[in-house]
Amino acid sequence: MQYPLFIETFTDIQLAFIIIVPIVILLFIGIGLYFPISHYYKRKNFQIHFYKKVYKTAFDRDYYLINQFVFKVDSNKTAMVDHILFGDKFIYVIISQYYEGDLIGKATDASLVFVSHRGKKSYTDNPINQSKVLTNKLSSSTGLNASLLIGIVLINDDCKVQVQSESKQFYIIQRKRFASLIKAIESRKIGTINEPQLAKAVQSIAKANKRKKQ
Repeated sequence: MQYPLFIETFTDIQLAFIIIVPIVILLFIGIGLYFPISHYYKRKNFQIHFYKKVYKTAFDRDYYLINQFVFKVDSNKTAMVDHILFGDKFIYVIISQYYEGDLIGKATDASLVFVSHRGKKSYTDNPINQSKVLTNKLSSSTGLNASLLIGIVLINDDCKVQVQSESKQFYIIQRKRFASLIKAIESRKIGTINEPQLAKAVQSIAKANKRKKQ
């Protein structure tokens, strides 16, 4: 006995539904994974991420740049500066920090209030003080005039900064605002570093760099 053969067919709407739904689900999964993965990558590789911004600023403004500068503080100790950027009017001593939260306080405080993304408050060392120490030691080590040196603490963009400061020499600023800060400082109405003086500064710092010598 033969039974009739039924062939199931789908309408255009049903076919579209079958095709589109899995794509939409995969899209949402991809979006859901992108942000934590991107955040993790930036946190683990923040120095590379920051370097790209500093390098672009140096390239756009035709400034000389030294990265990972290591210099001798005393007979038994060395210190490292992430970037030294030679501008037309100033030399920028840049260190990088990554915070999983926000910073509140005053530039003159020994510690800043750190507020995590979950709202938990604690204290953390004020990185501006580290910038001041490095800048002063760099001036002493190389003989560069301290007034030529600008200390910058470069932090991640998702860290909100509410640090009160009246200083025109030391800054803590988000990565995305770095280029604007350099532009503003370089627009100050003072004379530029003359070519021989700038060349001497570059040579002095390059000579003091212990990174490749160790």
